[in-house]
Amino acid sequence: MPHASRPSRHRGISCSTSWIRFGFLEMLMFLGILGVFCLVACQKAPDPVAGLWQAEIENGNAPKVAFQIEVVRDGDTVRGALVNGPDREEATSGSFDGKSLALKFNFYDAELQAELADGKLTGEFIRQRGKSRTGRKFTASRELPTFAATAAGPDLSGDWILKVGEGDEQRVWRATLKQEGEKLGGTVIPISGDWGNLAGYVKDGQIYLSRFDGIRGLLWTARIADDGTLVGNFGSDRKVVAERFESAMAQGTKPQDPGSYTTVKDPEEPFRFAGVDLDGKQVASTDSRFAGKVVVVTITGTWCPNCHDEAPVLVDLYKRYKDQGLEIVGLAYEYTGNVERDLELLRIYRTRHSIEFPLLLAGTTEPGEIARTLPQLVNFGAYPTTIYLNRDGKVDYIHAGFESKVTGDRHAKLVAEIEERVKHLLATPKS
Repeated sequence: MPHASRPSRHRGISCSTSWIRFGFLEMLMFLGILGVFCLVACQKAPDPVAGLWQAEIENGNAPKVAFQIEVVRDGDTVRGALVNGPDREEATSGSFDGKSLALKFNFYDAELQAELADGKLTGEFIRQRGKSRTGRKFTASRELPTFAATAAGPDLSGDWILKVGEGDEQRVWRATLKQEGEKLGGTVIPISGDWGNLAGYVKDGQIYLSRFDGIRGLLWTARIADDGTLVGNFGSDRKVVAERFESAMAQGTKPQDPGSYTTVKDPEEPFRFAGVDLDGKQVASTDSRFAGKVVVVTITGTWCPNCHDEAPVLVDLYKRYKDQGLEIVGLAYEYTGNVERDLELLRIYRTRHSIEFPLLLAGTTEPGEIARTLPQLVNFGAYPTTIYLNRDGKVDYIHAGFESKVTGDRHAKLVAEIEERVKHLLATPKS
């Protein structure tokens, strides 16, 4: 009965094929589940410290100042920066051990130290201030501010004239603001130069602008008055009233001219300066290297942000005109009074900006030091102050402060004026 055995044989084959198919599908499902498990289990956990942090730092008796901290990790390498809108102050080195974060800013002899706990950073920014090291406490979180694309009220973008302080102490400064919806940025321009980029917002008729760059904790708060002026304070109690530039100028309210702020007692007398170079040698204006040369003397300090802004401009100027008889000298006034420590900071400053002209340690930042070391100056009041000497060694022009790139056209105009002044002095023979 040949047909009797066939069904049994076919059933066996059918049953075997089904088992194979079942096992294959089961295996696919198993591999799929395993793959998902591995994807989840093996996915790299978010870095606990890398990224952008919103911070607030103590500012003496004034309200706390907002800024941002950015941390980048690449393997064992840690980098960081203090962030104020588009401005970044890059740390020179960093470290993170899973709990403690350290960012060093060697050009300011400063360090940010913080502990990470519960998703927040808590710590201090420590730097040399005067003859001692002091710390300013700060906290930071991941809660970054958000800004609406539109804001009620007038657009504050443009130039402003600021009346700062009251009575005999009142000063007239400039400011430039740029508004995009609720987001507000800009800078304030006192006689010393500018405050760098301020970052903040305008909401419900109130403005908030701040900056912390390792040296300066700056805060401008104000309300928009019915007449369009901005009425408020720098810090907690320094009164400020800002008016649109065109309106203020039409009324005769003008900021101090940085080209007439500082003068000399006797313009016919050769200007004298002296200091210790980075090798510890005494250098003076009477040295032969300056005889018959056009000399640009900048009164500077490694702690001064505007001096760091000015340095690249002078470096470029020196490279292009030193063969035509230009000399540049940096007279540095430093905090500590410790010669070796101050000279080391000047070496760091030189390296950071690739400076080839002489840097001289001329004194400290103690009150009266400028009057003692540079007694010919009248009304010194800004770092940097840049003095232009003709080939006879006499003062041709003095400019107080320096306006950086954040001031836009004003910076470009200043740089062009510096070059034109140097070219004119180089073309003028010694009398």
